[in-house]
Amino acid sequence: MSAIEQQAQITVVHAGWRRFLSQLTLLAMRATSTAAKFLLAIYTARYLGLSDLGIYGLLVGGTTIVPALAGLGMTDWIVRKIVDLPSAQAVPLIASRLSLTLSIHLVVQPLVLAADILLGEPVPLRLALLAGLILLLENLGTEAADMLIARRHVMLANGLTFLRMGLWPIPVMAVGLLHPEARTLDALLLGWLAALAVSWLILLGLLLPGARWRHLRPRWRFLLRGLRGSLVLYVKDVSTTISTFVDRFLISLFLGLESTGVYTLFWSITNVMHSLAVFGVLQPQIAPLVAAGQDTDKAKFRALERRLQIETGTWALLLAVGLMVATPMFLPLLGRPLLQDSLPIFWIVLAATLLRVAADSHGFVLFALHRDRAIAMVALAGALASAAMNLVLTPVAGLWGAAAAYAITAGGLFAVRFYLSRVELTAGS
Repeated sequence: MSAIEQQAQITVVHAGWRRFLSQLTLLAMRATSTAAKFLLAIYTARYLGLSDLGIYGLLVGGTTIVPALAGLGMTDWIVRKIVDLPSAQAVPLIASRLSLTLSIHLVVQPLVLAADILLGEPVPLRLALLAGLILLLENLGTEAADMLIARRHVMLANGLTFLRMGLWPIPVMAVGLLHPEARTLDALLLGWLAALAVSWLILLGLLLPGARWRHLRPRWRFLLRGLRGSLVLYVKDVSTTISTFVDRFLISLFLGLESTGVYTLFWSITNVMHSLAVFGVLQPQIAPLVAAGQDTDKAKFRALERRLQIETGTWALLLAVGLMVATPMFLPLLGRPLLQDSLPIFWIVLAATLLRVAADSHGFVLFALHRDRAIAMVALAGALASAAMNLVLTPVAGLWGAAAAYAITAGGLFAVRFYLSRVELTAGS
């Protein structure tokens, strides 16, 4: 072997180790975030009650539903635009996206608060104000993270996500354990809000060096053009969100907040596996996957897609086994007999979440291949199916029905997305 070949081999090995260490770091941050949110759910169930956990679960659902509704499908559309643009061109597009979101919140939130007051505050005004600020900053934070990942600032994006999602529950729980008077939903929401504020101060501080803030001028004409091209992506975002979170809102309607708390806890436990597998392994690779999907030679894309599917599936299965062993052991420690009585529901939710991981991984493939219309139609069908099955099964079979609806929806989405992705990859060969 020549010296050049040896050097090339060493370079490949070093690159492999760097990628492995980078992935390990991302997984560690995601694991810590997920574990902290999981422990927060347990803390809330134990010290605040299942009803407060139900309210917290509805707000967590809102932090995904609101970005989908207010996003107008623009985030995914812009993500693909900015992957390989120079910074001077990419930053104004990012600023345009965030400005649109901020404008929507500034118009809609005062109207919602006014309606709440006129209706006699069915949601206490104090709680409504805290929830509104959290929804605004979470919406902006989610979009900023997606943009940073598209620009290949993966570590920065995940670091800020860790701060606003994974770090704040630790001090909130610590204060609550030391001071019983702080074991309230208000204290929990204030801790969440403080972390969001700090993460945005950090991000804004990074714009000061080199006067990067000068590039933040929104391009409204660009946004107007983008709105026409992002309709199918908007349908996809809203439909996917409804499919994922409609169950807990219908559970609260038909079965009450305590049952919502049970379902939220089981969903939070299984979401550890989904979060680590999809957002810890697959999402950080979305920029190279999109770039490979735009290449006329699909061999590189197929190789990258195959590797990511194997890595995602392996992590998901390992984590699922861990959850199967650990969950029955700690549920008795929470002192909530309803959770132990509902353990069979957990097994169904876990199986459904495995199917959801598989479905989402093939959804990323279709996104990278620009199959927006197919993505939107599948997501819309999934949302309608989820809502219909929950409306029928939840009143009749309670949490069993809700869990079954989740599993059937996730399985259907996986089957259709798998078929479509295979058809696209076969057609491109």
